[in-house]
Amino acid sequence: MLGDEAFRLAKEAKDIAADHIPAYNEEQVRLVTQETRYLWTRIEEMIASLNTAVADQQRGGSSQTYPGSSQPYGLPNQQKQSQSQTANTQQSAAQAEIENTNAQTALYFLTLNRNKRCLLAYHHRRAQFLRSLLWTLHLASSMIPASLSLRLSSEEQSYARDYARLNSTYRDAIENQLCPSDSLNWTADGELPPRDLFIEVRVIKDCGEIVTENGVVNLQAGTQHYLHRSDVEHLVTIGYLEHVNPS
Repeated sequence: MLGDEAFRLAKEAKDIAADHIPAYNEEQVRLVTQETRYLWTRIEEMIASLNTAVADQQRGGSSQTYPGSSQPYGLPNQQKQSQSQTANTQQSAAQAEIENTNAQTALYFLTLNRNKRCLLAYHHRRAQFLRSLLWTLHLASSMIPASLSLRLSSEEQSYARDYARLNSTYRDAIENQLCPSDSLNWTADGELPPRDLFIEVRVIKDCGEIVTENGVVNLQAGTQHYLHRSDVEHLVTIGYLEHVNPS
């Protein structure tokens, strides 16, 4: 069925974890790409056919008549009715064919877009894995294990080398500006900088009253508060508070 190959590729993307990446499925990518190209060709053909059908339908609706008369020239009434019924039947059939082509074109177009999204998701997940791995290895692409390199495509291997080279250049330039005589730890704890100034916390152990930027807060066990991160981060670190739904 349409979209089955892309669905299999999306499932493989879902299997990519922080510590595992499957081998690059070149055959599956080829099948999805091939189907996508076929769908685009069919869409172009159906649009051309649809335009022709609409033009024919518009031309078929006109007939020669006497001035001031709504009936075709020189035809008996019975023959006129017969031809009128035939014309209406043909027009209905043509309209049904146009509607069917419209529906099929829409189906193909939606499937094509879904295939493209699955292809992008598959390669994006693999690129995410590579970036995370390279930062763990301090941007040393030569330290990628050989067993893992075998599971990468040649394009992914080139991407890893270029990504590591560009970020190493940027990292060295920043280090020279910020601390010329020292080196920054770019992978400390593997954590991203906090996004929110305020966080929601649950009190695990009684802390009593603390002074915050917004005044005095009584931190009793079992209560929850929405506080400035800098006011309570140390209490979270030592286990007195628990960060609720951390980002």
